[in-house]
Amino acid sequence: MFAKLAHYFSKKSPFEQKLHTVLGYYPQNVELYRQALTHKSYKKRGGLDNERLEFLGDAILGSVVGEILYQEFPKGNEGFLTQMRSKIVSRKTLNKLALEIGLSKLVRYHKSAAHRSLYGNALEALVGALYLDRGQQKSIDFIKEKLIIPYLDLQKLTKEVVSYKSKVLEWGQQHKTEIFFKVVESSGKDHKKSYKVMLLIGGVEKTTGEGTSIKRAEEQAAKKAQPSLA
Repeated sequence: MFAKLAHYFSKKSPFEQKLHTVLGYYPQNVELYRQALTHKSYKKRGGLDNERLEFLGDAILGSVVGEILYQEFPKGNEGFLTQMRSKIVSRKTLNKLALEIGLSKLVRYHKSAAHRSLYGNALEALVGALYLDRGQQKSIDFIKEKLIIPYLDLQKLTKEVVSYKSKVLEWGQQHKTEIFFKVVESSGKDHKKSYKVMLLIGGVEKTTGEGTSIKRAEEQAAKKAQPSLA
């Protein structure tokens, strides 16, 4: 019996063995997973990339995470649950989870396409492939047991801020105070721009922030303002 098992495992490709480490079992349709872990930059003529599986995985992740949060926080209102789900399915969190489970060793892409969301996108596509290959329950189990439970502290996550700008805008609504972000400076070439943004509260300059995009500069300005708004 052991000889048969050894022979079975020895027939598996290195890719399948690495997948086994990530998933906890071997896939039935290995090509689905190859597609899930292939970025469009790597796609050869006539090959498949992971964008469609990413779309499917995104929907599944959102649904499963929503149910987990509904059960975990019975007193949480819709707004709280929506924010928590956004934190978990954000590119920042998904990229972190993808690296934790070792997807960086499996994703195929051209080096020119490397960017921060590449691994998080691949994780979504992996969930899509898992759903098609092994069904709904296996994909739910994977999200819960391989991602959420080992790597995310949901109670700690409640204290993390998704967007400092949103928090400042909410503060303005609560206190009936005008909040305005104003771009006061931009420099650099189109592909390497830098922006400076001023945050005005009630018409008075509060803070400034700088970043490689207006959004990042706004976030920095809003973050600086947090201590005085607490």
